[in-house]
Amino acid sequence: MKKIFGYILLLQLLAIVACSPSLPKKSSAVDEKPAIYPQYADITVPCNIAPLVFRIEEAGNAFVTRFVAPEKELVIGGKEVKPSMNDWRELLAAANGSKVEVQVFVKNKKEWKSYAPFSITVSPDSIDSYISYRLIPPSYVAYEDLKICQRNLSTFEESVVYSNRLVPAEPEGQCINCHAYKNHKTDNMQFHVRQHLGGTVFVHNGEAKKLNLKTDSTISAGVYPSFNPKYDVVAYSVNNTGQVFHTRMSNKVEVQDKASDIIVYNPEKEIVSHVANRTDDLEVFPCWSADGKRLYYCSAHMERLDTSMAWESELVIRYREIKYDILSRSWNPETGEFGAVDTLFAASALGKSATFPRVSPCGRYMLFAMAEYGCFHIWHNDADLYVLDLETKDLKPLDKANSPFPESYHAWSSSGKWILFASRRDDTNYSRLYIAHMNDDGTAEKAFLLPQENAEYYDFFDCSYNVPEFMVEQVKISPHEFAEVVKGESFNVKYSENIK
Repeated sequence: MKKIFGYILLLQLLAIVACSPSLPKKSSAVDEKPAIYPQYADITVPCNIAPLVFRIEEAGNAFVTRFVAPEKELVIGGKEVKPSMNDWRELLAAANGSKVEVQVFVKNKKEWKSYAPFSITVSPDSIDSYISYRLIPPSYVAYEDLKICQRNLSTFEESVVYSNRLVPAEPEGQCINCHAYKNHKTDNMQFHVRQHLGGTVFVHNGEAKKLNLKTDSTISAGVYPSFNPKYDVVAYSVNNTGQVFHTRMSNKVEVQDKASDIIVYNPEKEIVSHVANRTDDLEVFPCWSADGKRLYYCSAHMERLDTSMAWESELVIRYREIKYDILSRSWNPETGEFGAVDTLFAASALGKSATFPRVSPCGRYMLFAMAEYGCFHIWHNDADLYVLDLETKDLKPLDKANSPFPESYHAWSSSGKWILFASRRDDTNYSRLYIAHMNDDGTAEKAFLLPQENAEYYDFFDCSYNVPEFMVEQVKISPHEFAEVVKGESFNVKYSENIK
């Protein structure tokens, strides 16, 4: 019996060896890099990223790919190049702080071709363990299936934070949006529920409840949030928005503010207070400084020119005139008072519109999106990411990370070494998530697509990624617990002239 078992084991080992891919003994060199998808050539990745699975898009009947790192070689056969988790982790560990050289061999009929190698730089800067994002089906007005998900960046594990399918939403539907965290942790976080059972699901020191942030003194409930990194307050814009659809433009959708202000919420005292509410200004996208003592936000000055028509109609006609600058006000956490308005970056003077400011954890850099006009840059093909040095006021486009298509919804990792953003560069229709390494001088390396377990994943995935955020930990409250909060009563906050 032992002999029979030994023979079986030997045969199995021989079969494995026989099936293992081997490099061709002879090949003709091709003086160009192979076409692959996703495009992972010459990128910089964190030392703890999940395997980069890609497919070779060259014609052939056999394929072999070799990965070479210091003291480590990995050879994979097949059109889909899919390293195992263990092999990939060993490869990253061997190349940490250096490069992996990748070479692709393709057999067409009887002849092997060896394509020019490309490299993957493995940065010793690790990336946060988790990200979260909203997934949106291809619809502009319906909310049948929306969810906020979280993903482990070291693996392919994805789980639901909250789904509107957990709560029956007839007849008006239920939208969910604007999830945010304090300092990349989940004990203080929030997301909004709109329409059916509407309110803000707010987690304060681990306890969740539903808030009604609308008061008689504000134009809406809270919309775009920003947690103060040092103090227990949250800034929001309050917005009255609408959509406009273009019929003969590559920018398909225009999302416009009809009115918008900035407020701050104090969760201990459960009060809100205005920060900015100028009559002729549209104020949106608040963002705190790293020390928590300055609030940045975007503002577009728009005065009525034709009182014979509705303001909404005038905005639709004048949509190209809506250009946002980045303003700021100092804040005294002892008194709760805000200082005078200061213009940090006058994008309108350049004929541009700047939105969605995000300050790096070190406080040195501000990342924002800029396009010709408007507020919702994820729909604008000319929208690119820029970094403003808050010390020198130097402005740089993130040339290696940008593309000819929309970039927006950007976020910093907790270390400030990585950024995450949404881009429509793949097919112009769906926003996908990209990651880029940030250098100490405020420049970025080439961005790479969020890895998935299968190379064809994005070919058949018909949802857009929206508002990605980095997290250092998973959300601890279960989706069903959140659903119970959503089904409960809302707590009405009060208005105060001063947030203290």
